[in-house]
Amino acid sequence: MVKRKDVVFTGFALFAMLFGAGNLIFPPMLGHNLGSSWGIAALGFVVTGVGFPLLGLIAAVHTGPELDDFAKRVSPLFARSYITILILTIGFFLAMPRTGATAYEMTLQNVGDTNPIHKYIFLVCYFLITWMFSLRANKVVERIGSILTPVLLIILAVIMYQGIFHPFSVPETVALEEAPFKIGFIQGYQTMDTLATIVYSAVIMKSIRHGRNLSQEEESSFLWKSSLIAVGLLACVYGALTYIGATFSGFETVGNTDLLSQIVRNLLGDFGNIILGLAVAGACLTTAIGLVATVGDYFEKILPFSYRTIVTVTCIAGFVFSNFGVQTIIQVAIPILVVLYPISMMLIFLNLLQKYMKNDMVYRIIIVLTTMFGLYQAYSL
Repeated sequence: MVKRKDVVFTGFALFAMLFGAGNLIFPPMLGHNLGSSWGIAALGFVVTGVGFPLLGLIAAVHTGPELDDFAKRVSPLFARSYITILILTIGFFLAMPRTGATAYEMTLQNVGDTNPIHKYIFLVCYFLITWMFSLRANKVVERIGSILTPVLLIILAVIMYQGIFHPFSVPETVALEEAPFKIGFIQGYQTMDTLATIVYSAVIMKSIRHGRNLSQEEESSFLWKSSLIAVGLLACVYGALTYIGATFSGFETVGNTDLLSQIVRNLLGDFGNIILGLAVAGACLTTAIGLVATVGDYFEKILPFSYRTIVTVTCIAGFVFSNFGVQTIIQVAIPILVVLYPISMMLIFLNLLQKYMKNDMVYRIIIVLTTMFGLYQAYSL
């Protein structure tokens, strides 16, 4: 028998897992760029930034214990290639380096220190710490995360209260070339949470199943109810941040982290801005450690290299790519995510409906067509 409090606690746990510190920088910029159309854009953002990650988690429950099982009905070769690309995307080329760039821009750059030497020193220290903790699996990182997440949420609650009840201005009407929902939908790709939940599904489900003896039907019901709570919480946070960004739609800004810093500085002052920057940087560091460890764990099994070697190469790559800055990483990510996200979303739907899909050829045809669509979209950018 599932208790209501267990459903609620698990819903909050899922919220904490999906609420990445780096994701804070996207909703305000979305609102800033779309002005009075912020509501429809926020809905699109929530669909891909919240809805699909949780659907991906539910779909992964029904596919099997191994990562490659998520796409194995297309073909074993495709499954291995797909998961490899996912892990390289979130843990090597894009998401992990972006944590370092975000940490730097929310701390040193945030207080006006743009000295390139200081930037290199900061990022060397950041990835050295990431490397050290990735080699030593212990409870320290979890404890740091358990402290930083509440701090981040408290600051965020204050920002949301101030921004909603004492808005900077009225959202301006902005001329748009595309539908607001589509813009928000594609912006939600940047969270990369759909890709992350596919990769981390086994770890997340292990924590959910711990101490509970549930049938498959009870587990599915439990997960759906918990997911709805997480969706509601994340939708409120992302929606509020999008609105606050829209109230700054007449504000001059140079990038995602700069806009967030300006918003917080206006709402909470310099001290609040510094505290938020430190909390975000710390949370980004714990995320980076988890991502690097994931890269090491996966590639150690399929490559003739040690875990230590893979982790070392990954941290060096993170240092190199993070030097390009958040905005450059975001721009590079767009065509990659425009290809990967449709494939991932279609695999989620196919796995949710797999008991009705008796022929694997259906999987192959749909994925081939989806891949062609994604490549065309990326080429058209």
